[in-house]
Amino acid sequence: MDQIKSKNPDFLIVLGDRSEIFGVCVAAYISRIPIFHISGGEVTKGAYDEAFRHCITKMSSLHFTSTEKHRSRVIQLGEKPNTVFNVGAIGLDSIKNLKLLSKKEFEDSINFKLGKLNFLLTYHPQTLENDNEVENLRKIFNSIDKIKDVKLIITKPNFDKSSNKIISEIDKYVKNNYKNSIAFRSLGQLRYLSAIKNVDLVIGNSSSGIIETPSFKRATINIGSRQSGRECSSNIINVRFSEKEILNGIKLGISPSFRKKLSSVESIYGDGKTSKKIIKIINNLKPIDFPKNFYDLNFNS
Repeated sequence: MDQIKSKNPDFLIVLGDRSEIFGVCVAAYISRIPIFHISGGEVTKGAYDEAFRHCITKMSSLHFTSTEKHRSRVIQLGEKPNTVFNVGAIGLDSIKNLKLLSKKEFEDSINFKLGKLNFLLTYHPQTLENDNEVENLRKIFNSIDKIKDVKLIITKPNFDKSSNKIISEIDKYVKNNYKNSIAFRSLGQLRYLSAIKNVDLVIGNSSSGIIETPSFKRATINIGSRQSGRECSSNIINVRFSEKEILNGIKLGISPSFRKKLSSVESIYGDGKTSKKIIKIINNLKPIDFPKNFYDLNFNS
C-alpha cells in the first residue's frame, strides 16, 4: 500500500479477476486511488475468479466491459450507468495490431513441426469443484488420442490450486508422446495468438478459447464448468467431462460442415479497438466521485 501511495497515481487501471489483482485493488481503494476496471460483469461459475471480479467492480469507479450484457450486470451490481462503458474485449486489440507468425515462423519458434491436424490445449483447475483434475485431464488426453494424425500443443495452467497435479500429468503425457506433442509453461502473447491462427482446433477451459478464437474463425471445445455463464460466439462447442462428449465435440469441431460454418462466425466481443475507446473515454473524463454512491435500480431516477 505504501508503494502505491508513494507513486501518487491519478488512477489505477486493472484488467480481469485474478486474486493478485484483487489485493492491489484493496490497497488502492484504501489509499483513495480511483480504480478503472476492465472486463467486469462477466460470469465464470466454475472458478473463484467470479467472486474476485465482482468485488473488484464494487471497489472501482469506472468500468469498461466487453459486451452489453456485461455492462448490464455491472449496473445491476449498483454502479451508475454513466460510469459503465461497453468497449469490447481488450484481448482482441493484439489480434488486430500484432503481426502474427506464419506457419513456418511459428514452427521454428517452438521447434515443433505441425501436422495434418493440429490442436491447442489449455486446461486450468476448476477451482470451485471437486479435486478431479488429473482424471479430467486424462479424459481429454484419451479423447484426443482417438483422433488420428494429431499434433498437440499444450500450454500449462496458471497457479491455482491443483495446478501442480495438472502440470505433472501434462509432463508425463508429453514424455510418452514426444513425437506428437509439446508443452510450454507459457507461449507468450505473440506465439499463443499465432498458435490459435495455425491450429485446427482449440480445446480446454480457458477464457481465451471463448474470447479470442472467434476472431480467428477457429472452433473451440470448451470443457466443464470453469467458463460456465460466459457469453459464447457460435464457434464454441460446450461439453462436459465425459470422454464420449469430448470426443464427439472434437469430431464435430473438425468436421467439414462445422468448418464451413466457421467462415461466418462473428465475435460478440468487439472489433479490436478497445484500447482506443478506453483512452478516449478517460481523456474526456469528468471528476471522479470518491467514495461513490450505490446506484439502486429500483428507485433511482
